[in-house]
Amino acid sequence: MITRPSAIALLLANLVPLAGILWLDWRVFDVLMLYWAENVVIGVVNVMRLIAWLRTLGLSRLAHQAHIRQMTATDRTTLTGFRFFVIPFFVVHYGMFCYGHYTAVVSLFGDDIGDSARSGWQFGVPLSDAWQSPLWIGVAAIAVSHLVSFILNFIGRGEYQRTDFGQLMRRPYGRMMALHISVIAGGFLVVVLGDPVWMLLVLIVVKIVIDLRMHERERNLFSAMRVRT
Repeated sequence: MITRPSAIALLLANLVPLAGILWLDWRVFDVLMLYWAENVVIGVVNVMRLIAWLRTLGLSRLAHQAHIRQMTATDRTTLTGFRFFVIPFFVVHYGMFCYGHYTAVVSLFGDDIGDSARSGWQFGVPLSDAWQSPLWIGVAAIAVSHLVSFILNFIGRGEYQRTDFGQLMRRPYGRMMALHISVIAGGFLVVVLGDPVWMLLVLIVVKIVIDLRMHERERNLFSAMRVRT
């Protein structure tokens, strides 16, 4: 499961909050906000996937998916406009989901905000203060792991040739919902038990297992698909 370089990078990134709990006194709210920030990273990387897919495969793939056999000038103009529309649409739509998740975490675990105000995660804090947060180490590690997967798998292994527009648009949502419902449920359990360190460690281990399984499942799915023409 962890033989792929991208899986190793994902594992190492997920060990950062483990170090934060053991040595930096991170609490449940810190960990949950780090996992929320991962949503944003996933969205940014998915925009990169969309750009790479559209630039590499051009209008012909869009025409094929729209069942257009011979493109007229009008078809070409329509598809070109669609290419410029789809990325802003994804950013707005996915951004609304991320904001909804943020407000849910703050509402459900608001009692722990006092301990985490030091982390600079509240909206409205100056960026100069936010960048001093040790949680940015975790965000940077997560960003690197997703970029490694993008470069090695999506581009290097040609996964962009085995996907389509619909898959790219849906890709972040399923992972976000499956993973973070589990994480929030675990966060509730941690709070109910009084925020014990051992339970936070269990939460992180569960998240690592889910992450690695979903990563491997996605790689196997693309490996089984034919190159689309």
